Amino acid sequence: MSKDKISRAVFRYVFEFMVAGFIGWLYEVITVWILWDYFDNRGMLHMPIIPIYAVGAFILLAIFGEKKRNPVYVFLFSAVITTVFELGASYILEFIFHKQFWTYKAWWGSILDRSSVISSAIFGLFALIYFFGLHKISGKLSEKLPLPVCTGFSVIAVTAVVTDFVISVNKLINC
Repeated sequence: MSKDKISRAVFRYVFEFMVAGFIGWLYEVITVWILWDYFDNRGMLHMPIIPIYAVGAFILLAIFGEKKRNPVYVFLFSAVITTVFELGASYILEFIFHKQFWTYKAWWGSILDRSSVISSAIFGLFALIYFFGLHKISGKLSEKLPLPVCTGFSVIAVTAVVTDFVISVNKLINC
């Protein structure tokens, strides 16, 4: 693979990470606002990005690959996979940081208070948006944008997220 293609592929997945993480953050902020009528900057980062949403999207991409996808299958399979991922991630994060980052205790269809039937359906919808929207858009952007723009965006975005991650994890560990 040429250096240009690698740079464009990196841009594509950095872009998807940023957008998926931002959509996850928006979803959580809006959900808290609707349910409890206050603003809460959700997630562990300072940036308006929740990485678990992007990681979940990439897990699905690794499973589904680049082949043609049936929307019903994507919805159902993604709802199950992302729910299992959310459950596992909640236990791992709690073990590492000695803190529970989210609960679905008050939600209908709560699954061990760490996921819910409702959130699973929402994750299935997000998977449809990812595969039939964001992933296609990122592919087109990576082809059409000038290479220096792709490279610059990737470097700045990765630097910002890694810096925020290091600061945030350090803060959580030292609390």
